[in-house]
Amino acid sequence: MKYKLIIFTLFILLITNWGFSQTQTMHDLYFTIPEIAILDIEPNTNDIILDFNAPIEAGDQLEELSDNTKWLNYTSTVTKSGLLKNITAQIVSSIQIPGFKLELIVSNYSGGGMGVLGTPVGIIDLTTTAQTIITGIGGCYTNTGANSGHRLEYNASINDYSIFEISATPTIDIIYTISN
Repeated sequence: MKYKLIIFTLFILLITNWGFSQTQTMHDLYFTIPEIAILDIEPNTNDIILDFNAPIEAGDQLEELSDNTKWLNYTSTVTKSGLLKNITAQIVSSIQIPGFKLELIVSNYSGGGMGVLGTPVGIIDLTTTAQTIITGIGGCYTNTGANSGHRLEYNASINDYSIFEISATPTIDIIYTISN
């Protein structure tokens, strides 16, 4: 009798489970993410002023000047092709100063960003030709502001006194470009 009761209970359970049906539905969600390649100089884009001072002692050379108050911040996405981005720097001023040297040192990344952050090439002499300063940038962000991204250090010096000449207070414009 117990077996009949167990079999009857199982039969009722099977019938009731078949009596209730479940349905599912779905839909697609489409979105687009644009290719992003933006950069900024922080803490702001105010000018950097390097003032050479006259030497204290006759016969001494002009001191080398330096400024490291600026940071390069960027945000990047990578397309399906997977091409990584680079950042270049170049002087775009028409003013040429014979015998003058402007060196750029780009630090390693620092800050609270994430992703495939680029690698600096180190030290370059800035010229009117675009030169790569950071390579291998993938999908990433550096975070924003000072102390995030790559510190930019400018060193100015006179490297050839025999041809050095200056007629006015020069302004040197430097442009940074991020591209594939």
